[in-house]
Amino acid sequence: MMFTISRIDELIMCDKQITDAPTRDFREEYRHRRKDFRLQAANDPKLSFSVFMRQSLEFVEDFSLGLVYQSEDGKRITLVRYNGQHHQSNDPYDLEKPHFQYHIHRATPENLNNGRYEKHPATATPLYASFEEAIEKFLTAIGVRQPDISRYFPEINSLPLFRNLGTS
Repeated sequence: MMFTISRIDELIMCDKQITDAPTRDFREEYRHRRKDFRLQAANDPKLSFSVFMRQSLEFVEDFSLGLVYQSEDGKRITLVRYNGQHHQSNDPYDLEKPHFQYHIHRATPENLNNGRYEKHPATATPLYASFEEAIEKFLTAIGVRQPDISRYFPEINSLPLFRNLGTS
């Protein structure tokens, strides 16, 4: 399959339903907490995905939420990752390398068509400022159906009371 921006967008944003439910609580493992689950496209059960969620126990701003596409030929392709702040070896004020800020890694056609399935360019984002906010934005952006979000992530519905204050 040749990947285009449109195809990548379709895979990321298509409606998805959770098929292998996440555990209620995160489990601790190797200095981080984690949760994983599987999904499939609502309109095409052949399109299979998995989600990983990781958060450092030592530095809570260091986290990663990722959507992985399970291609029909067995490849695991990371399409998008919502990341928190984490250590980097470069200058934290270098906006060209946004790892010191909240940022999103997104697959590109060039990477995927050349067999690079995991490491993608990152862009700083103002969409979230915490792990909890990132989970909400991530699940919505990757097309998880609202009933599944409400069922498996009830804490999202109780995020800040005045989140929409000042918006119309």
